Amino acid sequence: MPIPFALTAYALPHVLGYLPTKDGTPNPSPLSPLGLLDAAQARGLAGVDIPLPPDLSADALHDALGERGLRLVVEGMSVLEMEDAEGYLKKAALAGARVVRFTLSGILCGDRRKLGQHEGWFIRRDALARRITELLPVAESLGLSLAFENHQDADTSDFLWLYEKTGAHPAFGVCLDAGNPLAVGEDPVVTAYRLGPLIRHIHCKDYTIHFAPEGYRLVRCAAGTGVVDFPRILEIVRCNGFPHLLPGIEIAAQATRTIPLLEVSWWAEYPERDVRTLIPALQILWAKGRPQDQPYSSAWERGESSEAVCAEEWRLVDRSVAYFGSLGLE
Repeated sequence: MPIPFALTAYALPHVLGYLPTKDGTPNPSPLSPLGLLDAAQARGLAGVDIPLPPDLSADALHDALGERGLRLVVEGMSVLEMEDAEGYLKKAALAGARVVRFTLSGILCGDRRKLGQHEGWFIRRDALARRITELLPVAESLGLSLAFENHQDADTSDFLWLYEKTGAHPAFGVCLDAGNPLAVGEDPVVTAYRLGPLIRHIHCKDYTIHFAPEGYRLVRCAAGTGVVDFPRILEIVRCNGFPHLLPGIEIAAQATRTIPLLEVSWWAEYPERDVRTLIPALQILWAKGRPQDQPYSSAWERGESSEAVCAEEWRLVDRSVAYFGSLGLE
């Protein structure tokens, strides 16, 4: 039987040509979307998690998936910035997807200060609720669930608020990025538990965690070698009754993420929060945190060649595939 996970395109940003090397050199031979399908099939995986290829029709993608016996999760970007989200949903459905993932913003490291003076987080959240409310009936009519990701911006309370604000619509869901709760001072397992009934997709991404003067750093690594408790998270989510759940194997971004939660101004765009809710994340830091002076850079951060960056991306993916295969899930 296939390993019940999808290969996620964003696990391989340089391989696929999304990200140049640090000095700006593009990958001279990026892997095509169909090449990614072949890579997933060769690794015994059950599907792929990809943006819709602009140069491939929905019918062609549907046929290519069928020929390889693969399922599809579609990746979309920020729901507010997409010009034709409705058209994107229609193409996703024709290609055979049952879940489309969207992000809520471009914020990273939980740093909502970067929205600027004219758009605070809560102003954006209101706009998101209005736009999501418009899209949910379209998704439902197409047999799709929309999965909004905790892309190092939203915390658990934001998703629960959005769910209620959009009418608890059955097409509303969450894409749980398993490592990203740490970016907003939350424990991945606690987040999975609180959002469990809403989770429609998972990005199975791990991090090592390192002490830092301003808080802590999150560093990319193969799944099973960092701090995320995948067995507990998968157990929680697989009991939520959603029949189309297909977790995606993802590797964190090439750039290390520093979470400056010890800076008072970092909290400016967050609601008041009981300090005790930070304890689970801080327990992870104290139990598994690595010294702040321990080397942690990726091949990309070190400015290595395209070949070296590609090799490291594949190495982390293959180690992650082996880890999830060892869990014996069906």
